[in-house]
Amino acid sequence: TMNVSNMRNKNFLLVFILLLVGIAILYNMLTVGQEYSKIVDAGVDNMKKLAETVAKYLPAEGSSNLTELKYAEDFLPIDPECVDTPEFYGGVKSKVCILPGETYSEKHLKNSGGFEGEAVNAIVKAMTVYPDATFLDCGANIGMMSTIVAAMGRQVVSVDPLLEHLSYLRKALELLGNQNNARLLNNAVSNETGMLYPYTKTASNKAAIQMYTEEEIKKNNYTPTGPAVKVVTVMDILATIHTPTVIMKVDVESFECRAVSTEVAHGKSGHLIPFIIMEWTLLQVMPEYADCVAWLLDGGYKPYHWVKYTEYTKEEVLALKPWWEGGNSVHDVTWLHNTADPALLKP
Repeated sequence: TMNVSNMRNKNFLLVFILLLVGIAILYNMLTVGQEYSKIVDAGVDNMKKLAETVAKYLPAEGSSNLTELKYAEDFLPIDPECVDTPEFYGGVKSKVCILPGETYSEKHLKNSGGFEGEAVNAIVKAMTVYPDATFLDCGANIGMMSTIVAAMGRQVVSVDPLLEHLSYLRKALELLGNQNNARLLNNAVSNETGMLYPYTKTASNKAAIQMYTEEEIKKNNYTPTGPAVKVVTVMDILATIHTPTVIMKVDVESFECRAVSTEVAHGKSGHLIPFIIMEWTLLQVMPEYADCVAWLLDGGYKPYHWVKYTEYTKEEVLALKPWWEGGNSVHDVTWLHNTADPALLKP
């Protein structure tokens, strides 16, 4: 109901603005006098710009599954401890709010103000190289990457299945007045729509939640970590992003290849996606793993070590092991489109 109401309000606002534009144009046609005409021309231009800005935030056709959180009542009431991050590439820094009991992030935020610094630096550098890009953060967690990019004054779309995570992210954005730079979507990301439940057996690591159908939850006798959420595809999200370029981070706990589908890899959305950093710790066990590597390569992407930026061969990527097997396991793999320059993108 809230989403339908919000959509109606936004559509009414756009219609109202366009009506004003029409009135101003008509007035311009009927007005006699050069000075009046100049004033009205300026007003028409301003109205057009305002209408274009509003249109960017209206839901695109086919995006009804997106659960966008915008208002105070959409988030949990929290009063968290928040810390200053260190400076990342280019001197950018922000604030991140600590989720109590989330052992990994809590420890690192209290000790140093951040975590996964290599990935943050790589994303910031990519956003610097591509000044017209939006950052799409699939699996945003409490917003280590999203808050930093928003602090650059850039547009961010943050997606996470836990309302708790997004509430902490929103609070961090508000502390520096960056909340208008980020759209927050309370969804799971996969290759087909539906409803999925979040679950992790380790309460101290909600960042590692995986998504399950209701049938799988019942079969395994799991108690969900949170309520079921709508599943969206990356193509659904891209349909609502109006910049020509998108920088992507995908950390969705074994669903990475279901997020970066063959349609995404082959540019079917019409966007240039020169940089995709994907968590590579679990997806090797998924049935689509080999096909995923194949469609990324076929889409014009090459795999690189996420810190050293050394290029992998296809065989090397396929041989990478999940984290629990050790050996040649890695945390992330960065996929660069053939139009991108690795030397320019390395922080």
